[in-house]
Amino acid sequence: MAGIRTNRYTGSDSGASGLRILELDGTPDVQPVTTIYVSNGTLTDNGGGVVTLTTGGGGGGSLTVTDGVTSVGATTTLTFLSGATVASGGAGLANVTITAGGGGTIAGTATAGLVSYGSAPNAITEEAAFAYDDTTDILSVPTIDFGTSGSRQLTSNTVLLASGASIVASTFDGTVFRSCKYTVQITNVTTSEYQQTELLAIHNGTNLYITVYANIYTGASALGNFSGTYAANTATVSFAPVIPANNYDIKTIEWLTEI
Repeated sequence: MAGIRTNRYTGSDSGASGLRILELDGTPDVQPVTTIYVSNGTLTDNGGGVVTLTTGGGGGGSLTVTDGVTSVGATTTLTFLSGATVASGGAGLANVTITAGGGGTIAGTATAGLVSYGSAPNAITEEAAFAYDDTTDILSVPTIDFGTSGSRQLTSNTVLLASGASIVASTFDGTVFRSCKYTVQITNVTTSEYQQTELLAIHNGTNLYITVYANIYTGASALGNFSGTYAANTATVSFAPVIPANNYDIKTIEWLTEI
């Protein structure tokens, strides 16, 4: 009869249960499946009921690597140049072990008399005057030895708010060092006048000899004069101010040469 449709029976139940989708290990196992959703940009309609599904390699996407300052995006391979050991941690996993030099502290025990490093970030410990300031990038070192067995030494000395007819500016051990080159800065705290002097000093085990070869000052005349003495194996350089009653700051840089 025209306009009347009847059910058609083929004697087969093919397709009645729908599509079944499962992972290789059997979980999850979904059945029946009537609709499959895929990520945007991965499905192509080829026409005639045929589609192409483009899948990624293990989750797709890429990695962004950063050290807090520089970032590198779209990274697919991360290579460690040194200081690291990479081992497989199972499917899709990599275990990375960072050794010394990879941003951690430096281990080990310092020899007696030496400074131990790495007990805290950006710190050198066990010597209060030996420190690195990572804000100003200044390394503070009280004394530096140069040459074999410290045959030359660079150090400094500061005398603050001193007064009197003779002020000790610096001393050195005459049994270790034979001579010294000084750069001296003097401040008359009372009058706000300044002087800088360069001088040499050498001893023979009995006397200390000094000579001033450069002298500059901001006032009408020098703030004072220098003299040297040697006693009890100690070389002493003193400053005699023109006005003993005033207060003086004296700072010296000293190049010492071993006997």
